[in-house]
Amino acid sequence: GVDYVSRSQARRILAGLEKFNSVELDFTNVATIGQAFADEIFRVWQTGHPNTVIAAMNCSENITFMINRAKA
Repeated sequence: GVDYVSRSQARRILAGLEKFNSVELDFTNVATIGQAFADEIFRVWQTGHPNTVIAAMNCSENITFMINRAKA
């Protein structure tokens, strides 16, 4: 029931994940995410941590669109 829209929300979720080689983000019961949230995770953070693989799971069509937009 939470809207994930801001960069600060993304940073809180990502805090400490640089210790792992792979991260799975499960978007079950999340209807959509904001552009800033997606950009912070899938472009900014991923660029800064190229050795960590981020996998998005259980994405709605809207979430997939925002992730692909951030990666492009």
